[in-house]
Amino acid sequence: MFFFKRRGRGRRNASQEGTRIELTQREEMPSRLGRRRRRKAARAAKGSRSVSQEGSKRVVRRRGGQTVEEEVSVQQKTSTTSSTQTQQRRSFEDASVRRASRAAKRAQVKVFVEETFRKGVKGLIIEFKSMKRVNDFTKMTEFLAQNPQGRNRYKDVGCLDKDRVIIRIGPVSYIHANYVSSPTNPKRFICTQAPLPKTCPEFWYMVVQEKSVAILMLCNFIEQNAKKCAEYFPLEEDKPLNFEGVIVALKKQEPFLFPFKTQVHILVRTLEVSAPGQPMHTCLHYHWQDWPDRGVPDADLAPVVLLAKLKENTAPIIVHCSAGIGRTGSIVLIQHSLELLHLPAPLLEISTYLAELRKQRNNSIQTEQQYLYIHQVLLLYLKNTNYLDSSVTPYLEAFTKDYVNATKGF
Repeated sequence: MFFFKRRGRGRRNASQEGTRIELTQREEMPSRLGRRRRRKAARAAKGSRSVSQEGSKRVVRRRGGQTVEEEVSVQQKTSTTSSTQTQQRRSFEDASVRRASRAAKRAQVKVFVEETFRKGVKGLIIEFKSMKRVNDFTKMTEFLAQNPQGRNRYKDVGCLDKDRVIIRIGPVSYIHANYVSSPTNPKRFICTQAPLPKTCPEFWYMVVQEKSVAILMLCNFIEQNAKKCAEYFPLEEDKPLNFEGVIVALKKQEPFLFPFKTQVHILVRTLEVSAPGQPMHTCLHYHWQDWPDRGVPDADLAPVVLLAKLKENTAPIIVHCSAGIGRTGSIVLIQHSLELLHLPAPLLEISTYLAELRKQRNNSIQTEQQYLYIHQVLLLYLKNTNYLDSSVTPYLEAFTKDYVNATKGF
């Protein structure tokens, strides 16, 4: 019995041992199989990485925790590298396009500059005088109808029916104002006469209706002992003005700061306008205080810097001097030319743009000095932005000298 039991126990032990060994082998078999699978997967992953680096989208899926994460990491790294290379290539291509574009623009600018220097100041004066200012009153029917009403500042400065601003939110629909386009905006400007005491309400209805946030005033209330503009905005913060129900309040005022020394003085006022039935409207009023009537200020980059600020909003920029054609037209033509410098279109002679401007705002640019001023400002801008090389410096200096002599006293 005891021997049997020992044998039984031995058999049982042997059986148990065999079972243990068998279980151990079964436990080890998946482990070995797992190692084989991992080695096989590693070889496949190596091939996958090389394929991935070549741009293939084939992905090898594997079993086993860390391996999947490693594979994902490799794929992400390869993808990131590829993306970076693509971005670098595009950046290089964009830079090449920009260089080519600037080279093409420099060639176009060169033609404009050479033609300007060829004409010289005397030639430009002759060119301007050949562009006669006329009033075709058959195209100004509403202007003529409003003359008896006292809504036009000057009877010889007409307002074209085409592109005329029509007031739709006020009691009177007429105002002496026209939409004027630029190369990038069909309603970049509204050119208008200086408000009269009678037309101040319409002026502010126009500002609110067009959602204009920038008004540029290029005249003073009194010039050469003559009244040139009505006081259509308050000069003190605690004294709002009421124009037949339209209330205008001054919130603050400060000088416009230029990044360089200039003789130009511009005062910026923040105004709040409350028109009947309309939400409160806030706008900035830029008053250029020292541009002489029918004359020109010192030529520098002041108008360029100012225009860069004014056009930050896409709503029409309202510009006026006294008649709304001379100083106003000068600013408009400068902006027109500046926009063309950033477009593929060539920069043509200013006379071409003046002819087009006069189709929108009749008789724009009143004097030869204003016409010369536009050219001088553009030449200075081209020099400052490196569109002009040093070889033209003597010609620019000669042109500038003649310009100063031609505009002296104006």
